[in-house]
Amino acid sequence: MASQSPRRLTLLQSAGMAVEVRPQHIDETIKHGETVSETVSRLSLNKAQACSAPANIPVIAADTLVAIHGTAFGQPADLDAARHMLMQLSGQTHQVLTGVAVRLGEQILCEQVATRVRFRELSREEIGIYLVHNEVLDKAGGYAVQGGAASFIEAIDGPLDNVIGLPVRTTIRMIEQIKAMEHMQ
Repeated sequence: MASQSPRRLTLLQSAGMAVEVRPQHIDETIKHGETVSETVSRLSLNKAQACSAPANIPVIAADTLVAIHGTAFGQPADLDAARHMLMQLSGQTHQVLTGVAVRLGEQILCEQVATRVRFRELSREEIGIYLVHNEVLDKAGGYAVQGGAASFIEAIDGPLDNVIGLPVRTTIRMIEQIKAMEHMQ
């Protein structure tokens, strides 16, 4: 896995996969004019390509961003940035987009999964309390659905594990697909 995300690791291990963590540190800057969808695909592909692994071992890479009104929210730089993100998400529906890339040898597949999430109205006070009691700086959009932010959510349309950081069913299907492609050669 070309990521140091403990949530992605837990999701894959819970699906019964043996995982070796090999984080890749690439430039994750969003390019001018690039859509959120294009960004998550590009970043997951770049991470998968940068990760060295034996040709017979699948490399899994992912990048998750929160998108609202065409604006991407990645990991906040500080608590003020996280507060701003949560205020923007309050009472709104946003998308969580994850680009997943799976590489096996020279073969590579890339897909995206989108989940729509609706937040209820949040008060400044509850955002402040959330920020004090939760780790948010390594979470896209400044929140973790598997933590205290679960109470912010009115509705989810799409895979919950995508909001956590990795759509596992999609990832497993992609691994099976790329292995089948490898056997055809």
